[in-house]
Amino acid sequence: MKTYLRLAALAVAALAASPSFSQQEQFLPSPKAAAILADGAPWSALAPDGKTLKFTLNKDGTGSIRGPMPFTLSVTWTVKDDAMCISGKMGTRCLRFRSVPGGLQGWDGDKPDLKFSR
Repeated sequence: MKTYLRLAALAVAALAASPSFSQQEQFLPSPKAAAILADGAPWSALAPDGKTLKFTLNKDGTGSIRGPMPFTLSVTWTVKDDAMCISGKMGTRCLRFRSVPGGLQGWDGDKPDLKFSR
């Protein structure tokens, strides 16, 4: 039994040290995430509560959000340290991003947040 536990521990250590695993866990540099998201075209964003929003972010730090509300909200965005911060009348949300198939997954601390896709 001890041999199996040692083998399992070695397998976990090898997996954690592998480039594909550690690269998957890395956040994109915030300027790179901003360059991807702020291209002036609409993104579909899935919120943790299941609501779908449409984000359009422009290179000049402006943008808009359309969602379940019957109106469009104006937002601004900036890169701050290791996060991209989106601000509007509803407050500010600073997220870090990881690449996922079809888009980017935003993270608020250690919790997944908005998932951007096209």
